[in-house]
Amino acid sequence: MRLRKTHMAALMGIVALAAAACGGSSSTSSSTTSAAASSGSAAASTGATSGGGGGSELVIWADNSANTAKAIEPLCVKWAQDNGVTCTVKKFNGGDDLKKALIAGNSTGDVPDLFEGPHDTIGQLITNGILAPVDLASNKSKFQDIAVKAVTLNGSTYGVPWAVENVALLTNKALSPTCPATLDEAVANAKTLIAAGTATSGLGIAMQIGETGDAYHWNPLYTSDGGYTFKQGPDGSYDTSDMGVGKEGSIAAGVRLQQLVNDGILKASVSYDIAKESFSKGTSPYFITGPWQIPDQKTALGANLMVCPVPNWAGSSFQAQPFVGVRTFMQPAKAKNAVLASTFLNDEVMTTEFMDGMFAVDPRPPAWIESYDKAASDPYIKAFGDYGKLGEPIPAIQQMAFVFTDLGLAEYKIASGADPTTTMTEAQASINKQIAGS
Repeated sequence: MRLRKTHMAALMGIVALAAAACGGSSSTSSSTTSAAASSGSAAASTGATSGGGGGSELVIWADNSANTAKAIEPLCVKWAQDNGVTCTVKKFNGGDDLKKALIAGNSTGDVPDLFEGPHDTIGQLITNGILAPVDLASNKSKFQDIAVKAVTLNGSTYGVPWAVENVALLTNKALSPTCPATLDEAVANAKTLIAAGTATSGLGIAMQIGETGDAYHWNPLYTSDGGYTFKQGPDGSYDTSDMGVGKEGSIAAGVRLQQLVNDGILKASVSYDIAKESFSKGTSPYFITGPWQIPDQKTALGANLMVCPVPNWAGSSFQAQPFVGVRTFMQPAKAKNAVLASTFLNDEVMTTEFMDGMFAVDPRPPAWIESYDKAASDPYIKAFGDYGKLGEPIPAIQQMAFVFTDLGLAEYKIASGADPTTTMTEAQASINKQIAGS
């Protein structure tokens, strides 16, 4: 999750190189499970395998850099054993490697029957002929509304969502006993702690920026001053002719960003690791990050850990909105075992037992309402979920890749001292040029 900021931009680069790609990532492993395994236990083997299914084999590709593949595998294994089929989970060391192999394999036929990934790649994958629609049918009402919106494009759904995640404001109760009511309050408290030598300058609010910027983590602050990416219509569609970078709200957000840097609240050079370490050690009272940080921060802070919404500026009419990302099971258009894949999605994935099983190993807030209601007994999960209801799904349109890249770079430049108006205007021109060319 820490690299969440740039995977859409990376995908654009991958698409441009697809014609030259020769196959999948070398940093993968596969675990194959047969229903005929002796003594009722799964037989597993590791090594590079073909991505395509065949006969009674279901092939799933998943990211092994987090716990996602680890969560999927035993669930798929059990389903395979119960149904007399074989399940192979091919594991990739990162989502970008998986996407690169998927795009290359769309030409060679080396594709899985299903793969797991973030919803905001949907538009790009459809454009490149990679993705097939998935009908949620009568189960649609069993998912959180925001999850269904995220996987819906042009009236069709393109995957089964299983987790909904967004950033929030992790807070150290030893340094901020209550959730700040406004951003003004959070900033004032951070300044006091910095002046006292308790907090580190540049980390009054720990938030990653880095040399490429990070529009994903910046979004609550960006929107709190009226910034937006694309104007969204009542039906959930996006107007790509109304792009918000370079307009008044984005410039106001840039001006505010620079002031926060000057005040020691933020710093251009802060990376994910720096932000994480500072909050863990108690030298940052606040940390803008996602639920993936809860296990580590519970260990570091114990009872002092609290999850808060990112509040608005005092008196502002703008909402500090997080981007909402939805982890999704998707089906390639060229899947060899499309019927088997559909059966797995309908009979296994879209069940409370499966969603509970995913959460038990990879504890992201479930998209499945019944599983979320159980998970929300944990106050951390509930706090992330409550704040996420104020957010918006990352636009699942191919044009969003241009915004992530150029808005992130604009953030870094402004945090490094560049003029906010000029920088945002230049980013606007760059994004619009790329949209026109696409």
